[in-house]
Amino acid sequence: MATLLNVKNNVLKRGKHYLTSDYKTRNESRSTHNGMDLVGQNGVDDIVAIESGTVTYTGYDASGGGYWISITTNGIEHRYFHLKKGSLKVKKGDRVTKGDVIATMGDSGNATGNNLHFAIYKNGYIDPKPYLMNDNPFNVESNDAYTTFIRDLQKAIGTNVDGIAGPETLSKTPTISTSTGWNHAAVRPLQIYLQNLGYDLGSKGVDGQFGKDMKACIKKYQKDVGLASKYQDGIVTAKMYTWQKLLKLN
Repeated sequence: MATLLNVKNNVLKRGKHYLTSDYKTRNESRSTHNGMDLVGQNGVDDIVAIESGTVTYTGYDASGGGYWISITTNGIEHRYFHLKKGSLKVKKGDRVTKGDVIATMGDSGNATGNNLHFAIYKNGYIDPKPYLMNDNPFNVESNDAYTTFIRDLQKAIGTNVDGIAGPETLSKTPTISTSTGWNHAAVRPLQIYLQNLGYDLGSKGVDGQFGKDMKACIKKYQKDVGLASKYQDGIVTAKMYTWQKLLKLN
């Protein structure tokens, strides 16, 4: 018997989510289930992204999942299985916005009828229900200044521009100091972000150059975020602690 869920985050376009099989339970012949099976009010419905993110997989799972899509948000994958053949509207690398239609539910793979098998993968499969029912379960940054900073930084360092900081973004961060990379393209978005956080950039303000005032600003930031004294040096070292703090990766 299907149960109507009162969700806060849609994965079905029309907004009616009927649960036919829950996480970790299914039927007498199968005691484990790595996601939730959902149908719409009138059966078949379009599938929408539960949260903004980057498409990290599209393809076919011959072991049972059928046509499926994986989208990653803040390191968490939301996966959509049993999609209708030919209905996928995204490809790997695409940036999608919450609510975008990405496909139509179907019966591809090991399915007895049209449905969406929705799963969350975070170092293994976990219960997806909280991601449907809770406010902001992906911990999406609500500070527009931060998202703008990440996007502008990603453009400056030549990585995928999706507004989501992760290992790829960190891996391409440069060393910036008064003597190294002082006029790197990443300096300006860094200055704007620090200014938005309330830091004093000195008399030159946002000028795209890492001078003595910027060094003093970075030293204060390093102290404020709790870096060890030996790292309060006014240098934003590639891939290291200051960048990790700025990208909110620790």
